Order: sequence, then C-alpha cells, then structure tokens
Amino acid sequence: MEKAGLRRIPVDELNAATPLAVMASATTPAELFYARSHSASPAIDNGGWRLQVLGHREVQLSLAELQAMETTSATITMECAGNGRSGMDPQPGGTPWDLGAVSTAQFTGVHLRAVLEAAGIDEGVAEILFTGADSGEVAPGRTETYRRSLPLETALDPGVLLAWTMGGEPLTAEHGAPLRLVVPGWYGMASVKWLTTIEAISQPFSGYYQDDRYVYDGEEGLADGTTVTTTRVRSLIATPAEGDVVGGQVEISGGAWSGDGNISSVEVSTDGGSSWSLAALDIAPTPMAATLWKLEWAPTAGTHHLVARATDAAGNVQPLQAVWNEHGYGNNAVHRVTVTSES
Repeated sequence: MEKAGLRRIPVDELNAATPLAVMASATTPAELFYARSHSASPAIDNGGWRLQVLGHREVQLSLAELQAMETTSATITMECAGNGRSGMDPQPGGTPWDLGAVSTAQFTGVHLRAVLEAAGIDEGVAEILFTGADSGEVAPGRTETYRRSLPLETALDPGVLLAWTMGGEPLTAEHGAPLRLVVPGWYGMASVKWLTTIEAISQPFSGYYQDDRYVYDGEEGLADGTTVTTTRVRSLIATPAEGDVVGGQVEISGGAWSGDGNISSVEVSTDGGSSWSLAALDIAPTPMAATLWKLEWAPTAGTHHLVARATDAAGNVQPLQAVWNEHGYGNNAVHRVTVTSES
C-alpha cells in the first residue's frame, strides 16, 4: 500500500500529491488534500484582509462580513489540469505529476453570485476577473501575479463558491486562506486562491495564466490556444495498489468524476483491457463529487493487469492511451495497475 502522507513532488517543494488509496473514500482529509501552488504562499494579515469587488460600484468585504451572508456547503472533487502529466510520452515540461493531484472535500462559503449582485453587474460585462495575492517569477526577469477570469455565465452559476473552509476547518495557507474561489467541474487552476480582488470586465482577459498557460497547444483535434476548462472524465484505481500481492476474494475500488456530467458507468478489466466488467457505483454526494465504485474479483495465480475506464452522462469515455499536448494538460487516459496473485 502507499505511504499514508502527502507525497512532495520531486524538485518542486510547493506541490504535493494525495495518496491514491484515499480515492476509495468519499472525501479527502484536509491534511491529505493535494497541494498546488505556482509560488510560495503569500503572507496575509487575515484581520486586515478585505475582498475588493469591482462591479457597478466598489464593495469592500471583510471575512466576517462574508460569513454573515447566507452560507452554503458542497462536496466537490478538484483536479489539477496537469494531473497525469508524467504519463505522457514525451513528457511535457511542468510539474511532473503522476496521478495524485486530485482530492475531494466539502467546501463552505458564500455563492459568488451573491457577492457579484451586491456590487452590481452592468450590461455588457463579459467576464469576471479574479486576482490572488500570490506572485512569482515565470521567466528570468518576469514576475506575474496569479490572475484568471471566468465567463460571466460560469461565474453566475449557483455552484461557484467563495470558500473559507475545507473539510469543516478554516482554509490553511497552502490552500488559499483566508478566501478562495471554488469552481465545480473545472480544473483546479480556475479556483483562484488567496483572493484579493474580483472585477467585472467587458472584454476577455488576457494574461500569463490565461493565455500562455492553461491552454491546449499541439493536441490533435483541438485548435491551438483552446482554453482548459472542465475536467475530463476519469477514474482511478485506489485499491489494490501497483505491485500488491493479492489473494482470495479481492475488492477493486476507486473513484470516478467528470466536469461534463455524472458518471454513468465504470468498466474494469483484469486482463489488460481484453475483457471488461461493470463495476458497482455508489451515489455521489453531489454532481461534482467523485463517484465511488467497486468490483469483486477472485484472481487466479499469476500476474494481472487491472484497468479502469469511466464513461460520463455526456457520453465521454476515457481513452486507452494518453492524448499528448505541449503543456501536459487534461491527460485522462485509463489507469493501469499490475498486481500478482499467489492463489
């Protein structure tokens, strides 16, 4: 079995992966939720912090004022766009994620829509721009603050939150305290951390983390510059783990999710993909949380190659092989695990 703690990514101390075994649980403990940052956590005085909202009028909100608004909670699976980058051939540059850059938690906060309505949204607004307090060097002599926008329609979706707790506890520094954006169904780059400013803008935003990164370049079937948005359908095998020795009756289990619809099926192969069996699906706590699945299996003696493949309600199916692109985003190839049985 995998080690129980977060796994720091080699040569990248800011980022850490969740153990795959956690995917067999409905939620991820806060201390095991994957960490993804582009630069060091900014130093923020929570007491003096204010969220600046620029709409028809300017509104300044303290954390206490936000918490006095109508609050809501939702269980959401969040995945880094680069999850699985190391499985592409050739491997693109960027953080060398294996498969642990995904976690599920209950987030509590206020609807973004309510905050936008408090500031007023003028006719002609096209996007909502979010600025974090973090900044760092992206190239020699070039420093960028983390800024990203959402289409107005997406920002007004009632599922989009401004969250101050994760897993029932206040956000920690590495997860965006005191306030972060949470965009269900989108890859994690959209869920801006350490929020300082929200601004309604009339023209599409252009910036480093909007146009230079988090776009699909060089992927077959997509125009270069296509924006990375919703999470592609994916399933992961939580148990057994790679290299396990199994015997008797074995439960193959894991989680599956998609930003484009509920999971409609998970198929499992124990012979490398030559034949498939339908796994039993649990009911996900929310449409944007992972669906747990399991399959009972009685292995024969020898080496077995397990594969899990998910399909979502929109008809999207995991590919059997990784689809390459220049930045290594959106790799949702089927998960493969090799185990040995002595029975």
